[in-house]
Amino acid sequence: MSTKINGNQIDAATRAIITALTVTEQINLPSLTQTAINGLGTPAFGTLVYNATEDMAQIYLQDAAQGVPGWDDVGGGGPSVGEDSIIRTNGPTIGESLTIGPTANGGVEFTNGFTAGPVEVASGYTVTIENGASWFILGGEENDLKEGEVVQAKFASTPPDRYMIRSNELAQIPNLEVSIAPTHTNSKIVLIAMVTSTCQYVTSFGFFRDGNLITSGLNGNSNVSSGSVTTQYEGSGYDNDSYIYSVPVHYHDTPGTTNAVTYTVGASSSWEGSIRDLYINDRGSNDMRGVSTLLALEVRGN
Repeated sequence: MSTKINGNQIDAATRAIITALTVTEQINLPSLTQTAINGLGTPAFGTLVYNATEDMAQIYLQDAAQGVPGWDDVGGGGPSVGEDSIIRTNGPTIGESLTIGPTANGGVEFTNGFTAGPVEVASGYTVTIENGASWFILGGEENDLKEGEVVQAKFASTPPDRYMIRSNELAQIPNLEVSIAPTHTNSKIVLIAMVTSTCQYVTSFGFFRDGNLITSGLNGNSNVSSGSVTTQYEGSGYDNDSYIYSVPVHYHDTPGTTNAVTYTVGASSSWEGSIRDLYINDRGSNDMRGVSTLLALEVRGN
């Protein structure tokens, strides 16, 4: 090692062991790429460099991570946004094997940890939690829910308008739809509708997803050929639009996607091909106006 220090004159290429140094301006750390830093091998503990690849000062420590020597960022604290690091941040992927706990990390201050989610442990890596230690993932709530728990709810209601359905197959009720984007492909969507309608001899109700009848696999009857979830019979065997009913219609669907889907309710009143006038949100005399509603619940799958 050549030493080229003379008073306040220090050669730019000097390598020296300094017992004490007074700095009145700044210390310019050597600027090295990550490749060059890796090429240093095992430098002395306390070695400081500027990592040009990561754009940060780094120091070589005896215990950089869980008792293993290595490079660590000077100042620590992790990434952040804003003045005084008002918002702490972390990435969405863990790309190393980690152990949480005081034994592996040499101090009780490593007993409890947390990460903002959602976060994924990359393939080939593990996160080990020692007995008595804990790791909490904050956010990404749908990942914290158990099977059968509700993730989200979407609700819709028609305006208090009167509609008439004339069809011998299920036809969509106007202005009664809910759009929902499942968080998982195995989520179930529980559909709960309350339809205000007359009962013209025989009426049937079912559900559509994105315009397609999702209940088409259900057996039909003499009203509709397929898709009826609920079928209501007026009772007397005659057409009667003087009465109004609140008809509950329940079903569940597994759309198998995380893309937004739109659900609507279908209705029909007919018998053996003879179509009846089915009034929605009112009766035939147009004097008992109401609304119809639709609730979609995403439920966590297994």
